[in-house]
Amino acid sequence: MPEMSGRSSTRLEPEESWTFVTESPLKGMAFAREAGRIFAWDEGNQLYLLNAHGEPVSTTRSPSRILAGAISDDGSLAVVLCDHDEAGLLLLSGDLEVLAERAAPAEASFVTTDPYGRYVAIGSRLGAVQLVNRHGRAAGRIETIQPIAHFCFVPDRPFAVGAAAFGMLAGVELGASRTPGRLEPEVAWQDRLMSNVGRLTASGDGSMILASCFTHGIQRFDLNGRNEGSYHLGGTVSHAVPDFPGRTIVAATLEGELAIMNSAGNVRWRTRLDRPVIALEIDPLGRYAVHGRSTGEITRLDFFAPEPGQKRDAAKAKASSRSSLGAAGGSKAGGVRSPDWSVPAVQGEEQAETAVLAVCDDPPCIAVFSTPNRLELFGVDGKKLGKGPETMGVGRILRTAPGWLAAATDRQVALCDLRRNEQRRVDLRLVELTHLAIKPDSFGLMIVQERDRIGRATPSGRWIWKHELPTPIEDVAIGSEGFSAATTGDGRLLIFDPAGEASQTGGFDASDPPFLIEAPEGSPSGLAWVTLARRAQQLCGHGLRGEVVWTRRLPWEGWSLARLGPFAIVTSADGRAMAFDGAGDVRAEAAPSGATNDVFGLDADGRLIRVVRKEVHILCAGLDGRVRWRVVAPQTVGPCAAGKAGVAVMIGHNLAWFRQGGPT
Repeated sequence: MPEMSGRSSTRLEPEESWTFVTESPLKGMAFAREAGRIFAWDEGNQLYLLNAHGEPVSTTRSPSRILAGAISDDGSLAVVLCDHDEAGLLLLSGDLEVLAERAAPAEASFVTTDPYGRYVAIGSRLGAVQLVNRHGRAAGRIETIQPIAHFCFVPDRPFAVGAAAFGMLAGVELGASRTPGRLEPEVAWQDRLMSNVGRLTASGDGSMILASCFTHGIQRFDLNGRNEGSYHLGGTVSHAVPDFPGRTIVAATLEGELAIMNSAGNVRWRTRLDRPVIALEIDPLGRYAVHGRSTGEITRLDFFAPEPGQKRDAAKAKASSRSSLGAAGGSKAGGVRSPDWSVPAVQGEEQAETAVLAVCDDPPCIAVFSTPNRLELFGVDGKKLGKGPETMGVGRILRTAPGWLAAATDRQVALCDLRRNEQRRVDLRLVELTHLAIKPDSFGLMIVQERDRIGRATPSGRWIWKHELPTPIEDVAIGSEGFSAATTGDGRLLIFDPAGEASQTGGFDASDPPFLIEAPEGSPSGLAWVTLARRAQQLCGHGLRGEVVWTRRLPWEGWSLARLGPFAIVTSADGRAMAFDGAGDVRAEAAPSGATNDVFGLDADGRLIRVVRKEVHILCAGLDGRVRWRVVAPQTVGPCAAGKAGVAVMIGHNLAWFRQGGPT
């Protein structure tokens, strides 16, 4: 090993060499040990290829949600497993160019490749491991008693080891077939393993096979499956990776510890990180490790101190890596930012979890409606503008209109004139308010009580008309010229003229009452309403009297329908979204985010954004999936609202504000 021969000391002095931060929370990472390339992917479906100095070599984006990935040791082949039905397996070149797209097995769970990029193994929770060659053609099949959850090729021989999630370890001979490009795998041995397995790795010759078994520590096996003992770090081990000769092992625990051991199990160095690693790799010569955390940081940790005179160069390399990241991502630290300001807004956990937020565009301000029915108004500079009148009842509803904000419980409505900074309770006696829509300057208020009593009222509290319907109301909307509309539980679309005279349109399934919004801004003349039949997967545009103007089929069942400026946004339960204009044409589509509580909005330039909240992460992205900025919150992430001025989020007990286009 010429790289090591000049060292005067083998004493470990680990030091961070560089840190690269991904656009979105890191989801996984693999290491091409021979090529020195790091292959990573994040929650935003972005793929990264870095060199050993942390510099981006290539980046691209997956067309669908990434489940797993791998790269060959020589860096010639990268593979990505996606949740796409027909193109679930992507075979990529060493520069992340797509070589082939193939269907993946049902319930696919992992993917890995042999050291030279000749064969790929795809596992499934339903059964066997499928083998394909680098061109995506079938190359063999491995069947075991239990479905294999972890699979590892041994670099220097035609052999592989696999492990079930619990209860089994197996060795597989990878014999060559008479048919070119195929293998004839045969299970050489199977053994019981009385613990869960989080990861399976092997040294270059397979003499050291390490199974990370959480509370059972690191179990060590030889190439014949014989248990040679275990290593215990005093924590819940999730990763254990040996270098190529098997002399050095780097391990990590769910508690956040990172340790370096020798083959005898002696811990030579350990530290505690602020967050546990989700990916861990080691240089084949045992000189450094690369670890990744869910927050997006990929860090190289050099085990040995630089040679005399090289300390300054290492520091320069570290600074250079961080600055190149900013240039590549278009923002500092990969788009990770802090709030422009944060102020206390609630007093307890329950208030924080149940608060309702709204961002008003005209004039820009933020409203926080929390228990016990407290309405607080903040300016976009973080200063408190005032508070609304106290309201009686339960529940919290916020509605906005240009210059106005309404806060309602099931018994009272408070109306705020934002331009005049005036607040008052609407003088109406209400019982179980369920729906509210407002246009105080032109229409007034549209109010539904007990789901079947609908009426139009003035901002001062005078009823203009009221109706009691025989069936519950599903949704309401206010249109132009004093018209309003409602959809009902028996599949009708009701249109009310300015005096409250009703006309109805059928055509909907009574078991699938539709959602309803006013037509988007800039819609063609004659379009007044848009409805969404969820199970029927149908979006319809309607004229002022309810007649159908156009119909569009959706590729999936809708979860919600919202009006955002010139767009009608339809979302699914898994976070997919489609944006339609008033003519029914698709203007943008978004891949699944994996969350059901995404918040959509428009930025200052009228472009659509999506805010995704996952545990401690907050991501603001376009519908194309490109992350604009993200946050790693120090406390629990709560309710969220977005507007043209910015994004408001409850973080712990504080209201945090992120200005659109603000510093990142």
